[in-house]
Amino acid sequence: MKKEIPKAFDSNSKEKEIYKIWENSGLCRPEGIEELLKQNGLKIKSPFTIVLPPPNANANLHIGHMCGYSFQDAMGRYQRMTGHPTLLLPGKDHAGIQTETSFTKVLKEKGIDKWEMGKEEFYKQCYAFSMGNASNAREQEKNIGLSADYTRELFTLDPKLTKIVYDTFYKMYKEGLIYRDKRIINQCPNCKTALADIDTEHEERRGIFAYIVYPFVEEEDRKRAKEKFGVEGITVATTRPETMLGDSAVAVNPQDTRYKEFVGKKVLLPIANREIPIIADSDIDIELGTGALKVTPAHSPVDFEIGKKHGLEIINVINEEGKMTGSIPERFLGMETVECSKALVKELSEKGLLIKIENIKHEISICERCRTAIEPIISNQWYVDVNPLAKKALEVLKQGETTVIPSGQQKALEHFFNNIQPWCISRQLWWGQRIPVWYSGSKKLHDWLRENEGKDIAEFKKETGEEARGTGEIYLGENAPDDFGIWEAEEDMFDTWFSSGQWPYSTLGGIGGEDYKKYYPTQVMETARDILFWWVARMMMMGIYTTGKTPFSTVFLHGLILAADGSKMSKSKGNGVEPTEVINKYGADALRLWYFSDALPGSNAPVREEKIKGNRNFVNKIWNASRFILMNIDESELEKISNHELDMSLSRIKETQEHTIKVLKYLEKFQFNLGAEAIREFFWHQLCDIWIEEIKGEIKDEEIGSEERVEKLSELLWILKSNLKIMHPFVPFITESVWQELVNLELAEGILMGEQIS
Repeated sequence: MKKEIPKAFDSNSKEKEIYKIWENSGLCRPEGIEELLKQNGLKIKSPFTIVLPPPNANANLHIGHMCGYSFQDAMGRYQRMTGHPTLLLPGKDHAGIQTETSFTKVLKEKGIDKWEMGKEEFYKQCYAFSMGNASNAREQEKNIGLSADYTRELFTLDPKLTKIVYDTFYKMYKEGLIYRDKRIINQCPNCKTALADIDTEHEERRGIFAYIVYPFVEEEDRKRAKEKFGVEGITVATTRPETMLGDSAVAVNPQDTRYKEFVGKKVLLPIANREIPIIADSDIDIELGTGALKVTPAHSPVDFEIGKKHGLEIINVINEEGKMTGSIPERFLGMETVECSKALVKELSEKGLLIKIENIKHEISICERCRTAIEPIISNQWYVDVNPLAKKALEVLKQGETTVIPSGQQKALEHFFNNIQPWCISRQLWWGQRIPVWYSGSKKLHDWLRENEGKDIAEFKKETGEEARGTGEIYLGENAPDDFGIWEAEEDMFDTWFSSGQWPYSTLGGIGGEDYKKYYPTQVMETARDILFWWVARMMMMGIYTTGKTPFSTVFLHGLILAADGSKMSKSKGNGVEPTEVINKYGADALRLWYFSDALPGSNAPVREEKIKGNRNFVNKIWNASRFILMNIDESELEKISNHELDMSLSRIKETQEHTIKVLKYLEKFQFNLGAEAIREFFWHQLCDIWIEEIKGEIKDEEIGSEERVEKLSELLWILKSNLKIMHPFVPFITESVWQELVNLELAEGILMGEQIS
């Protein structure tokens, strides 16, 4: 032998060594694959592109993130090895509210108050924090074997991407799709920002049902009510007594005979001492509570719609921090909502207006990030009218231009598009992309700098009147005239999903860019199913709107990786499993195989260390079997075997070819679990347990270098190489390591990642 092959496969050292080989080869770039195919005289097929989901730059990745990269990499390696110049385009997401929340916690642990720090310094330090996390994430991606083109890696706050995001905003605004409006929003009092509906979750918590009497204003009505209900007013049931200070009406169903005679009458709002009307609305549920609904348009989405329908006054009594505000009795001002609720209940009881309190458990909306209860409040925000965008995305799904795997999630996505609401895209944050709008001294809305960034105001006014367009902060210049007015920048930031929703085309340079022309639309979007509505839906709507084409033909949603106790892994919960620890212990290939087997579309997969350990045994089997084959080839036989013309009609050769075709079909159909099972079954139980043993017997008494021995060893070597190729998308490190041993023995050439599967 020319060299001794190590007895054991040391994944810790070998995996880093192998990844360096891939990086230095240039084959992670689609141009590298094109060049290799040309050199070998092979047909170059159409490009294959996955624009990878950018991980949030707010913390290190956990084992759940590695799942997606394993699937993405398997797809990419398969496509490279079947003649497609493949682009796996990586990036990192600034992640708006998530990163601001995480970094604020870091500051708090250090005893630093972000409000004392100020916006500018906060942004600067948050950027450094994010870059550090992005660097760590990149290393973790490489540890799992992600063969991405890191020469193209982008951060969502990259100026090139921001320009595209701003251009989209400008286009949508001019077309009337983006507008500013006062509506009910989901306000997180802790994060101090508006949230979209899908940025909230529902959680069951303890609460109360308070039955409160609203006395009638007129004496005659009080008497009739007393006779009919036993109290001198109308009784409402509410889970939030504190919002009654902002009530504008009491609503009843016009078919409800209990209250029919009181419609149009007025009641005196307790504590606030305001007169409010009894109105009739057919949407009121007669069976719910008392059948009489207190209407607070400023603090309930349902009440807001009722208020619009009936022209009711909107009275805001809760501010952005979740404290009582507005024209309410002074004693309640500044109270937390829970504190105010208790105080009101006490006063109502003392006044004889509280019928009873029921302790209940009910679902409330909470912030997805910090778990704080959401406060619905009226606020002036930026919105996108997504209805026309959703209709086009729905058409794409129905026409089969984009297919979602599993199919049940496609139905869920269709339902989402059919029931979509206006999208609130403004966030009251310090971190992210500022909405590029300026206001003049008179508060008239002006456009932003577009093509003339860097010129002074006099030139803007001369060229465009009072409109200034651009993609960056406005530059006033030294010669700005005094009479032009004071320019004030919009302080709100974009919802992260507005920028990441443009990820498939913005990362490719936008319309007209060379990469865009070559690689858009992309072929696959592979991600976790928990961000189907957050991200995939937005990408479809934004992509179709901007480019006229669906951004991807297939959406593959892998299963969720859960903590061992079955709970969802989360950076904020701190229950994520560190992937480096698992990889150091068992190797990346063993972890990848577990993902392919367990993280099936539509399912959840709690971390199961014993299965990962079992996969390591298979990885070791590949090494040991390969080493056994190579150690049985004498040095004097290397050249003969290398040049031997193999009889391709041999039964074992044919069976191996059939096996390859079967696994290729599994990969084409995204059936990774069946593919992983097939490669294990064939290599371990067919090649190792049967064929190696058979061939050992067949050459047992043959002389070294004999024609029969060379024929059998050549056959065995061909079978091994074919297995390495078809296993490579699943377990790239071990297969490439064995391949490089073959290269050292001059029994193979180049890099396995660049080989073609035939």
